[in-house]
Amino acid sequence: MAASFWLLLAPLLTGAFVGLLVAFLLEEDNFWRWFGLLAGAAIALLLRLRLAAAGARARILSGNSPFGCFRAPRSPEEFAEELCATWMATGRRPTVVGSGWGWFIGRARARDAVFTHKLRGRIGEFSFLAGTELRSVEVALRKAHGRTFWSTPTMQRISIGSWLARSCHGNSGAAGKPSSYAAARVLVVDLTTLHAARSGPRWLDYATIKHELDARPGQHAVAAVEFEPERMPVDFWLQKRRTDVVPDPFVACQGLREWLAPEAVLRVLFFGAARRDLAIGVVYAPFDPEEDAPDVRRECCGCCGRMIPHVDPHDCSAACMSMQLDTCSLVCGWYETAKRSWRGIIKLSDANAFSPDPSWLGFPIVSLLSGTVNFELIFVLPLLVAPTPRSQELRVQKLCNALFAVYRKVWGRSELRMGSLDKGLVFVDCIVRERDAAAIVAAIKPHAHAGTVALHDGKFQGESVTRAIRTAGLVRKTPRVVFSMHY
Repeated sequence: MAASFWLLLAPLLTGAFVGLLVAFLLEEDNFWRWFGLLAGAAIALLLRLRLAAAGARARILSGNSPFGCFRAPRSPEEFAEELCATWMATGRRPTVVGSGWGWFIGRARARDAVFTHKLRGRIGEFSFLAGTELRSVEVALRKAHGRTFWSTPTMQRISIGSWLARSCHGNSGAAGKPSSYAAARVLVVDLTTLHAARSGPRWLDYATIKHELDARPGQHAVAAVEFEPERMPVDFWLQKRRTDVVPDPFVACQGLREWLAPEAVLRVLFFGAARRDLAIGVVYAPFDPEEDAPDVRRECCGCCGRMIPHVDPHDCSAACMSMQLDTCSLVCGWYETAKRSWRGIIKLSDANAFSPDPSWLGFPIVSLLSGTVNFELIFVLPLLVAPTPRSQELRVQKLCNALFAVYRKVWGRSELRMGSLDKGLVFVDCIVRERDAAAIVAAIKPHAHAGTVALHDGKFQGESVTRAIRTAGLVRKTPRVVFSMHY
């Protein structure tokens, strides 16, 4: 993968700068050697600082060189012109890169790319250019209007164009709303033909165009997004709690029933090889500080014994929780065992920002060195002839049992997300080695209604996964086809 080479430049340039700087400080005799070491250290530092820019990061993550002078559009009109110019220069339909994370996770290189890292900012009260990062949009709307999104992708460094053009989703539960619920209109450049692209961007209802974005990926480019304020809640408090799910061949365990609570606005459940017979989940339910239990408290600094209100996030609580649920399900298995530690109250906006910024964690390099890939299977659970709450819960437990079984043999982890228990739509987000993709697909096969699955189109869709789907005899559809499946 081309990104692998460019990603290595960051630690190499950092090491070169430190080494040259130390040699410069130790050089005492030769002026020209002293000057050469100083110049080399300065060049290494400047090159390293270049890699921290948004455009350079997007190019690296999408497998392109971060160096040189590159044109990046700043307005929808410039965006359309750049798409047409790239198409005429290469003879191929261009690709669009926002923040670049989807390309990196998908282990794909963006060829003939047009970058949108400068296509950002507000163009209306509730409208933003497509290259604007999701977290920036959320903060802007919350500060100006006190509103936030019902649910968002857990990693908020992605661009809003990518968020809505791909099948990105959040941790929404039964009492919440889908990730794209607030999207009203999108400004789109039609890339079906060069002639269509030359007509420039036009506003379309998101409810109409989202099916085209799904059915023909890459043939429409999002230039801006308008949100509907009435579909955005005023930011409100949630009560967080941990649920522990264990294997059970006969009934849904108590922890799973708690996780499937109908009042859950957000929820997510983690399985992994480091905790083979325990899946740890979190549930977020509405909380009224004036009426609900007032004893939501924690120790100040976690050790001094003085109890203070437990309001999240505090200190490094968000990153620590994400690490315990996600990373530690893959390695070591550690988590805070006291459930009281997981009972903070948190605003919806903070709960949606589940994953910390992966850039400062060195996530891309760690991900490559681990030898794993990240793909996500989307499907609907099997049909129930006479559904009852208990039978609906049991079919989720059976899926959990299958994931427990696979992680007794395979090194990796999975996240399970589910909104409506009645509809049975589930998302199983997996991080495993490529050779183990077939084991995951085989495990979920009995749990996919009509033998139909979809792959998240913003994550890995390589031959190892698609071949495993074919070999298992499953039918692959697009995400929104699966979203709309009815019994």
